[in-house]
Amino acid sequence: MGTVVQRSVNQIACDMGGETVVLDLQSGVYYGLDEVAARVWSLIEEPKSLLAVRDIIMAEYEIDAQSCEHDILTFVERMRSAGLVEIHDASQP
Repeated sequence: MGTVVQRSVNQIACDMGGETVVLDLQSGVYYGLDEVAARVWSLIEEPKSLLAVRDIIMAEYEIDAQSCEHDILTFVERMRSAGLVEIHDASQP
């Protein structure tokens, strides 16, 4: 998890009373995020390492490190595939 992730510029998001909705501006597809996914989404508004995201989520929710990493990576990969996040190696500028 030595990577940095951040939201792309091709999306807008808003809180819809307990659920965050993300709109992909290129495809017009909406994504509904549950509470934990919405928290991850808020954390990556600015570039952040996946390790930092994992540590914050583990501090806020009762989840073990392995499950947390798996869930975050699955979510981030789904959002990357949709073009909603950008992922960079932490060693690159």
